[in-house]
Amino acid sequence: MNKTKLLPLAAAALAIPGIGLRALHLLNGFDVDSGLPTAGSPWVWVCTVFFVMCAVLYGVLAAPLREKESVPFEKLLGTDHALFRMTAVIAGLLLIAGSAGYLCFTFTAQEEGAALWSHVLEIVYSITGIGSGVCMIAFTKAQGASYMTSDAAKCVLLPLFWSALHLLVNYRMTCTDPRLPLFAFGLRADVMLVFAFYHIARLLYGRPQPMLLALSGALAAVMSFSDLGGYGLARLMGVTSVAWPAKMLLRSGLSAAACIYVLAQLFVLCSKIQESGGAEP
Repeated sequence: MNKTKLLPLAAAALAIPGIGLRALHLLNGFDVDSGLPTAGSPWVWVCTVFFVMCAVLYGVLAAPLREKESVPFEKLLGTDHALFRMTAVIAGLLLIAGSAGYLCFTFTAQEEGAALWSHVLEIVYSITGIGSGVCMIAFTKAQGASYMTSDAAKCVLLPLFWSALHLLVNYRMTCTDPRLPLFAFGLRADVMLVFAFYHIARLLYGRPQPMLLALSGALAAVMSFSDLGGYGLARLMGVTSVAWPAKMLLRSGLSAAACIYVLAQLFVLCSKIQESGGAEP
């Protein structure tokens, strides 16, 4: 059996226990009144160990992809599979809708003491997110072609730029918060998301490293889904001391949408590996 095919499934499936652990972290790792981290709470380490174990598992499953570094892009990610196209397009549409909502929220919400440059940064971030969703959909269409044109290849650059802006905006909004551990796992997911989009671009503009694409993409997905899902579960359990700001919640949703797109790409990438290591189907 081709175990590499299990990588995207493992990334999605392990988000389920990840959601539970993250919810327990939010429930037991923060003070009920102030929302500040509780000293000596083991739950942050439990979550950390869980994600490290995920990284080890994903690394083992992605290892056979090292043999595909010389394979052309069209054979690695070229596909006209209907389910992939539908999933990727939905992820792109979610990114467009979420970014448009964030843009409206940026113009309408008032933040006391916010610097002008941070306001401009969020506007650029929102517009870039809308453009990235369009590029994701265009790139999905191009993946069904037998040859990748230079114009289609450029569609991977804007999502890469957006992922870097996403990390920058998230860090800027949380770095001075005394509850930084509340957002730490989300920030780590954003770092992995940047690496995932970087390695998608590298398939076309540099030396391909599909193993690192699979590893970073799977980690981004499991951490992002666990972070957002764990927060939602904790709120359903009545936890109010760790409430996220509305913009933070929306940015986490945008991160999850981008991870759905990356996960769809991983399904295509990992399905091209045969147990015998022969040519792609």
